[in-house]
Order: sequence, then C-alpha cells, then structure tokens
Amino acid sequence: MELVNADFDLFNREVVAFKQLKEIYPPETIQELKEAYQTHWQKWKQLQMTAAENLSLDLQPKVESWTNGWNVRSHFWCAYRNVAHPNQNACLAALLNQKQYQVYLMFQHYKSEQRSGSIAAYNGLRRLIEQWSKDKSLTDYYIWPQVEHELADHLSLTEYLSDPQKQEQLEEKLQGRSFQIGKLWFRSERIKDVEKLTVEALEELSQLYVSLKE
Repeated sequence: MELVNADFDLFNREVVAFKQLKEIYPPETIQELKEAYQTHWQKWKQLQMTAAENLSLDLQPKVESWTNGWNVRSHFWCAYRNVAHPNQNACLAALLNQKQYQVYLMFQHYKSEQRSGSIAAYNGLRRLIEQWSKDKSLTDYYIWPQVEHELADHLSLTEYLSDPQKQEQLEEKLQGRSFQIGKLWFRSERIKDVEKLTVEALEELSQLYVSLKE
C-alpha cells in the first residue's frame, strides 16, 4: 500500500464540526465529505489490520472512528496494546494527519484514571533510549513532548541523543505530561510499502513498550 497526497489532503481543513460545516456547505457537499472520509478510513483500517496480522508480537489494534459524531477527525489514529495488558496507559500507536504518517510510543492521558500505569514510570523509559537505540537506524526517528502540537516540527532522535542540552529542554517541556517517540514519514516523501514500515517501527518500539510492567 502507498500513501498518496489525497490521504493527507483529507485533513487539510479549518472546519471539522458538522454543525459549522452545515452552515457553510450544501447537503450534497457534506455527503461527499462524509463519503470521502469513509473511503480513506477504510484504507486506513485495512493498513492497520494488515500490519497487525504481520507482527511477531501479540498486539491488539484498536482503530479510532473517522468521526466522534460531532466532528470529522483532524487525523486518523490507531492504538496497539499488548493483549496481556489491555488496560495499560502506555501504548504503541499509528497516526495520519495532513503533514505526516507516524508510528510511535505514547502514554494515553485521556481517561488515564480508568487504566493502569503512571506517568513517572512511563517517562522513566527515557533512561533506556540510548541503549535501545544502539542497534537501530535512527533515520526517521523523532522524540517530542506530548504537549507539543502534532503538526509541529519535532526533534530528531539523533540530535536529542547527541546533545545533553536538548535532553534537558525536553524535560522542561514535558509540563507534568509525557514524551512520545517514534518514526515519522512526511507527505513530501513517497511513502510506499506502508504496511512493512509500520510493522518494522512497531517491532522496534515494542522493545521499549514491553519494558513497562502493568
């Protein structure tokens, strides 16, 4: 499978609320928008299901819907959790927005009180990154604070690891939240064999993910 410009362009819109969209566009345009989202979301779902089937890990994907009922999404998202720890706050994930496709490790803050795992324990994974990275190609890897906007230009992992000051700055930017680390592929590139890229990134990042205990 290949990600093409249309997959990214879908999210390039300022208005996402159905109430506002209906004030701007006629019903037939709204229907066309819904159909476009559904078509692209089916491609997204197939991508994640195919990747999951090819993993050597026991990870369960959960694909977020293209709408929450009130809005169309500004991105598509899928969480991957260890089948043995389905209620862990930490998870692997894939995300597609207007700028990039990313596969990353994250701490899910939304409704975190209903799941297990502390922010402190998760953020402690940063101490393992240098050793984890030694046998990895760090091309396409980035690290960033969870509070940083998903469309911001994130810090490359190579630069982070080589500069203690950058590491201190990341610590300051966390603001009591978590960090995220993963591979990013940008729309300016030709992103082919996306299933293979997804599997490879999930397999590598899982080495950090499984270091966390329930």
